Amino acid sequence: MTLSEAKELSHLLARIGSHLVQSAIFVEDHDTTENCSEYRKVVGKLMGDMYLDAMAPLYRRYPELLPDYLDGPYKMPESAYLPRFYGTETGAGPSNSQKAEQAEQE
Repeated sequence: MTLSEAKELSHLLARIGSHLVQSAIFVEDHDTTENCSEYRKVVGKLMGDMYLDAMAPLYRRYPELLPDYLDGPYKMPESAYLPRFYGTETGAGPSNSQKAEQAEQE
């Protein structure tokens, strides 16, 4: 794999991670607290496995691509996370906890 190909893969893995986080936010906004808690555990496992089994080996081979959010030298471009699945940029509504707070105030 070339450095350019490794960079493409790194961007893809960042996008997958971002989509997993967005999916957890989506579930928080649209499902019960109990289901959200279970879903977040699954997402956490997936993200941990992705890091340990795909990202860490890639960054060991290409340390210059280690993202700055992992204390590396590489600044991941915002475009690596696009297109977004869900989030404030797409008009996500308030979370269940925010809805509960609003209901209490009314």
